Amino acid sequence: MFEQNIGDGANLFITIVAVIIGFVSALAFLDKMKTSKNEKED
Repeated sequence: MFEQNIGDGANLFITIVAVIIGFVSALAFLDKMKTSKNEKED
């Protein structure tokens, strides 16, 4: 599917970006859970 002509640097960069996006989305999900929990208590 993909030819390995760019090098491992691009793969490493894509992996780091994917991990950062996953981490940010997990934090956003937890924040959403906390806010919905606080709204139910009020």
